[in-house]
Amino acid sequence: MYLTKMIKIEKKSIKDKPFYYLSERVNIGGNFKKIQVYLGKNVPNDLGSFYDSLREKEVELIVDNLEKNYNLDRAITINEYKKVENTRLWFKYYFFGLSEAKKEIFWRDFAIKFIFESNAIEGSKLSQKEVEAIVRKQYLKKNTERKEVVEVENSIKAFNIIRSGEFKLNQRTIIALHKTLVAGLGIAEGYKKKEVVVNNKMTVAPGEIRKSMAGLLQWWTEQKKNNSHPLLVVAEFHQRFEQIHPFADGNGRTGRLLFNWMLLKSGYGVILFKNKNRKAYFYALDQADSGRMSKLFHHCVDVYSSLTREEGNIITASNDAKRGVNISKSMEAKKALKQLKSLCPPEQPKSK
Repeated sequence: MYLTKMIKIEKKSIKDKPFYYLSERVNIGGNFKKIQVYLGKNVPNDLGSFYDSLREKEVELIVDNLEKNYNLDRAITINEYKKVENTRLWFKYYFFGLSEAKKEIFWRDFAIKFIFESNAIEGSKLSQKEVEAIVRKQYLKKNTERKEVVEVENSIKAFNIIRSGEFKLNQRTIIALHKTLVAGLGIAEGYKKKEVVVNNKMTVAPGEIRKSMAGLLQWWTEQKKNNSHPLLVVAEFHQRFEQIHPFADGNGRTGRLLFNWMLLKSGYGVILFKNKNRKAYFYALDQADSGRMSKLFHHCVDVYSSLTREEGNIITASNDAKRGVNISKSMEAKKALKQLKSLCPPEQPKSK
């Protein structure tokens, strides 16, 4: 998992008396600044309000120093940057407060929603309950199309690859990720061999795919060095990837998996593009194809920020779990771990 922990409890002794603080080190322009919240002479059992106070301090510090951390693109407003950073830190502190078992429940439930929405965008007719039944290995109607079931099983395997912490971004691993997604579906594996037209627009010719993908990966590396804002870089990478359209089919699903991997890698949590908003999503991509990148940026900021506004039902953990209560013996948590791993063994090929 890519979300690292720096938050810790520190003990200070003054005249042989203990004083406890919740502390964090925050990167501001390449220098780390320490923030802390006083806990008391003993560590409280419930740290929830202290996490909230520390998060508020970090939010204030980050938004006051946006220009020190990032080369800001004026295509979006300062308020939009603030929304993004608020969401990032909400996710960071929320996730930090979960036990390992509750994290598995979170990932299972998010995987169900992500797979349902991503596959539905591409035309899948399965309901979210049917996707959940496949993940949980529960009863399915006999007339459920086998291809739809395989798509979900493949998607779970691919999802586990990008969240494993072992995925390395290069052409070989992108091809392997796509192969996992389309296995057994009668879709050509590897880069496309024929011309593909999408929305009356030609995509990159088969003979130019490797060169275009190499250029895209080089661009990704350069943007990270330039301190561009991670969400905007990932959004533009997504648009460029979809415009290249390297595969005969499965480009959208592969691209949205890579979108989440890049966010996780950058410490920004996850994003969920919804089928009900597919027209707005496709419109934003189409506008970006025509050089109006701000349309896509605005859309992605809105979708990403909705994690805290709308996606409370993804988060199945109770308030007790959020406050750090140990539930590692929970049967539900054990089921979540088993259900995900039974369908998605972490078989990530080593990078050359």
